[in-house]
Amino acid sequence: MKQSVLIITIFILGYLLAIIFRSINGILAPNLIADINLTASSLGFLTSTLLIAHALAQIPLGVYLDSHGPKKVQITLLLLAAFGCIIFALSSNIYVMTLARLMIGVGFSGSLMSGFRAVSMYLKPENAALGNGIIMSAGQVGLLVTSWPTEYLLNFFSWRGTYGVFIILIFIVVFLTYILIPKQGYTDNSKPVIDRLRDLKIVLRDPSIWRLGPLVWITGGSHIALLTLWAGPWFSNVANYSRDDVATGLTINAIAAISGIFLSGLTAKILSKFNISILKILTIILIIHIFSLIPITFFSPSIGAYFWIIFAMTGQGGILSYPWVTAKFGMALSSRANTIVNLGTFVIAFFIQWLVGVVIDLFPLINGITYNPMAYNVSFMIILAIQIMVLCWYFTGLRHLRLHNERT
Repeated sequence: MKQSVLIITIFILGYLLAIIFRSINGILAPNLIADINLTASSLGFLTSTLLIAHALAQIPLGVYLDSHGPKKVQITLLLLAAFGCIIFALSSNIYVMTLARLMIGVGFSGSLMSGFRAVSMYLKPENAALGNGIIMSAGQVGLLVTSWPTEYLLNFFSWRGTYGVFIILIFIVVFLTYILIPKQGYTDNSKPVIDRLRDLKIVLRDPSIWRLGPLVWITGGSHIALLTLWAGPWFSNVANYSRDDVATGLTINAIAAISGIFLSGLTAKILSKFNISILKILTIILIIHIFSLIPITFFSPSIGAYFWIIFAMTGQGGILSYPWVTAKFGMALSSRANTIVNLGTFVIAFFIQWLVGVVIDLFPLINGITYNPMAYNVSFMIILAIQIMVLCWYFTGLRHLRLHNERT
């Protein structure tokens, strides 16, 4: 038991770092804009390239997690992320920085899935949802780190120096992973890579993936896109918060995200004892998430600010799909199946994060310096409309989502 806790803790640290570098531009946005002269769309694109890199890495990630296990994959990718962070912190060229963000994205692409793989290897199946929830919620502390603590560091360092502090932490986690994670079983290197890729057909041909997947993708993707970049500017430009108040708002959102993810896993574990389907729990959480965007978009900012808490708390309810997918496709295909689900989330997150920046640039600046509040409303309305359409698609395909051992 103690070994399992230690192993999960190490993978939590890796995922925490992934969240830090995914969301750090949200608090550094004013510094980056001033230093590199970025527009809203270029800031959105620069930041979101990490997400598309996450997405592009998911299929090979799933293959190598199934064949080599989480330890080797995690160490290799974290080292790549560290070098990408170094390049980003040393450069002032937007193209070099974009390439560096791509490296960072690939490097951190396995942090969550490696943790989920470790959960499936070292915890009992009935504890999988809770284990995944613990990793994901604890990793969301990275959102907390990129609020007040990062703002505090900026009192002593430039944004580049702040990056340097977190780069040191990456190398520490690499060392801990190498020393403390045992050699893994449950891996199979006998199949050629091309054969392992062909096995993806089993997953891709299953109708359940194309009913459940889009709902997880659009909710999780919009949650990542907005919370890791555009929530901060919204508090500043729409709610007219000071920089200190923006940091406070992001801190509250981070706490909400952490607690929401943990509670979703805990709730699933408790309700499973009463034969309540994990998909029912997932559906309720994601419906709440989708409709929390309505007051953020249409109500006054003083009211909408409170609904950011609900948005943050429920946005990763799709995490409950991972143990469901593992149970459906089995251990041999679990990483490949789950990374397909993860791939869609990051593709959507990339496009939404970029889209919001593009929409903002379509509107004139207020007083020549502030993004137009109406631009946020328009972009959020587009996201809301897409989410509602995907929710309808999900409900029309519920019959595909029944496991033989689930009551739905």
